[in-house]
Amino acid sequence: MIRVRAFILSASLSIICATGANAHQGHAAPPWQQSSVWPDRIVVTLPDDPATSFAVTWRTSADVENSVAEIAVATPDARFDLAAESRTAVSEELDLATVKRLGADVPVEWNSMLAPVRFHSVTFDGLEPDTLYAYRVRGADSAWSEWYQVRTAPVDGPISFIYVGDAQNGILSHWARTIRAAFQTAPDARFILHAGDLVNRASRDFEWAEWFKSVGFIHGMIPAMPVAGNHEYDRIGLPEDTTSRILSILWRPQFTLPVEETLHADLRETVYDVRYTKDLHLFVLDTQAGRIDEQAEWLDKALSESDARWRIVSMHHPIFSSGRGRDNADRRQILLPVFLKHNVDLVLQGHDHTYARGLIPQDDTTQTPERIAMGDTDLIKTMFVNSVSGAKQYTFKDDRWDGYTSDGVELKNYAENTQFFQVVRIYGNTLSYTAYTATREIYDSFVMTKGEDAVKTLLEGSGSTIDLRLFESTMPYPGVSDLSAE
Repeated sequence: MIRVRAFILSASLSIICATGANAHQGHAAPPWQQSSVWPDRIVVTLPDDPATSFAVTWRTSADVENSVAEIAVATPDARFDLAAESRTAVSEELDLATVKRLGADVPVEWNSMLAPVRFHSVTFDGLEPDTLYAYRVRGADSAWSEWYQVRTAPVDGPISFIYVGDAQNGILSHWARTIRAAFQTAPDARFILHAGDLVNRASRDFEWAEWFKSVGFIHGMIPAMPVAGNHEYDRIGLPEDTTSRILSILWRPQFTLPVEETLHADLRETVYDVRYTKDLHLFVLDTQAGRIDEQAEWLDKALSESDARWRIVSMHHPIFSSGRGRDNADRRQILLPVFLKHNVDLVLQGHDHTYARGLIPQDDTTQTPERIAMGDTDLIKTMFVNSVSGAKQYTFKDDRWDGYTSDGVELKNYAENTQFFQVVRIYGNTLSYTAYTATREIYDSFVMTKGEDAVKTLLEGSGSTIDLRLFESTMPYPGVSDLSAE
């Protein structure tokens, strides 16, 4: 029997009108933004054990008060759907055009002319590991989506996933090609990790509409693991002189994510972990939300309890910044000791709109002649990556190589003015990493192996197909003003 936990959030949105503040460059809202009785913005996430469950969230117009989903084991039979089971969801109202802040009703200007919608969410659990399931979701009566297929996580064995940094600007016009190239390159990916700043204006519905149109059917089939960045937060309804921000009013309705009850309510559904397989454990932090000490304490405990061979952390603000004039010393001071204490294998980040990969070496001077003869190039503690998948690009930090060395991390590769996606593959004691451009050219790669003694050895890849990417060697870039208006 397939057991299902259903959860629905509903929301009031509105359609951008051509004459109001929500007009998009003088045009009315495109048809792919407007809600209807048909389900759209369908996204799979991993709220529980991914070997036995997955969640689906979708949107309809507000007049669809009740919605259902169906699921069946996917078989070669043409009418596999005859074995489908149906589940009904419940609804919860959420007004997105007006929010309560500091005891007052505050309009969300970007959405002030929008018509109401509802978000619906169903969590299917009690499933079998490494099994292909088909599901569909419904809007109004008979308004069904197509059947999507999702494979649950294996208990162990080889898997791959995609990692991308900031989409943020020019989402539909420029980012769409990157995420679609990623899918072309790794259609077998088990999930896609988005390392923050999925959009530019946290609560603006039009930008989320662009994001969902860009991924299209991809996230109906491959689960999303979103990380909250600073642009997933806004200051709507807060005093003008405050530096505080509040999480997007769209985040929790449209993503069904793990809820860590031990954390402060502000951190739930933005700080979470997913034990994907016996070998892989992922931990997501929210470096914009604050409470970094609490997050570090939670991470320290979670890492201590994890026996996974590979432990990967993702967060938005880099421990070691690569953008010019940027640094996150306060976050680094608190989080880096936790990473190093537990020998976190890989830290995947965004925010700096450049590409950088560097490592902290293992303090080990006892390499034997046999190890040296095998060609081992590095013994490492932790590998760090900053990457960007959207068109907004910054210049690399002034000191480049020397700056990273002085911070205790050795820079291995870097780039400017380039959209990237990364594919990580894990198979037993080996983790391979490849960074691709949006044109699917290999820019950077490495292979990390881990012995029974937990010592990690790095072999730098030799598969790069293009030269170092810097502003002086690429097409001129005018800046982000032409993208920020989208």
